[in-house]
Amino acid sequence: MQPWNSDERFEQYESLFPVLPNYVAKHVLRPKFGPEIGLPDSPSLHFAEDILTLLIANQMRVGFEYAKKKYGNRNFTEWRWLGLTNRIDSIYKKGRNGLGWYASLGLDLPKRPGSFEDLSIQFFYRNLASFDAAKRLSELGYLCEVAVILRSALEQFAFAEELWEQSGAENLESFRPNRSIGWLKRQVPASGRLYGLLSKYAHFEYDHHTHFFARSSDAIHTIQRGSVLRAYATQILFVTMACIGSEVLRNAPSRLNKTGKPISSLSDFLAEVDQFSDDVCRMLPTDLPLAELDVLLQSFTNRAEPIQE
Repeated sequence: MQPWNSDERFEQYESLFPVLPNYVAKHVLRPKFGPEIGLPDSPSLHFAEDILTLLIANQMRVGFEYAKKKYGNRNFTEWRWLGLTNRIDSIYKKGRNGLGWYASLGLDLPKRPGSFEDLSIQFFYRNLASFDAAKRLSELGYLCEVAVILRSALEQFAFAEELWEQSGAENLESFRPNRSIGWLKRQVPASGRLYGLLSKYAHFEYDHHTHFFARSSDAIHTIQRGSVLRAYATQILFVTMACIGSEVLRNAPSRLNKTGKPISSLSDFLAEVDQFSDDVCRMLPTDLPLAELDVLLQSFTNRAEPIQE
């Protein structure tokens, strides 16, 4: 069985982009100090291991620590290989933190009298949750749903950027996020190509139907959700964040009065996304959608200038 747009085996995608379990916290503990702790309906893996270790220690009349060391994890469960998950998490955190710092700093700075700068930053800030939602859905193996969220996020970013350039003399009701895409395309031409790509996923045009096809020697099947879709969804998430992040890096020094040191992590994010995309394309060399996304990514990573600290 192989994806429609690639000659790589499904096992290769499953090794690199495993679909993660749909964990939802059903109970929340609130310690006096520290963050809230979410618990699922069933005991956690580590808790179950400790219970089994305690039973072994009791039966064998040995200490808990000795039993854990001698008969521990390897006898209780087969640990799951997470592929590129930890690397994806690390890269995403850098990008998300940099964008969050930009919004936080922007909210605290004085704005031009009569401008929409304050509204611009507020719209930018509320849009960050879109990336969290897209990332979670990508981990669950969804694709077009991720694209719908990212398409909306790009529209809102374009809206926020256009608002920044306007003054109070403009009619606020005349601004529309979908029309602001045209304004963004004039600033960042490659953003139009990205928006078109996300729109095709959102509208499910024919050339993207094939992303959901798998083929064998005797049949064609559809992928409901899975590792192949997670690979594509992760890439479009990073490409969208790179588009926005590169613009933030370009504008931050003047907008933040050169106080934007905390968002310099965006430079690291863009460099790491660039390397990640190259590595994925080497590991899945015949996958056409990943190659096309890598080419699009270069439009954003190559034009970004690091902040001078």
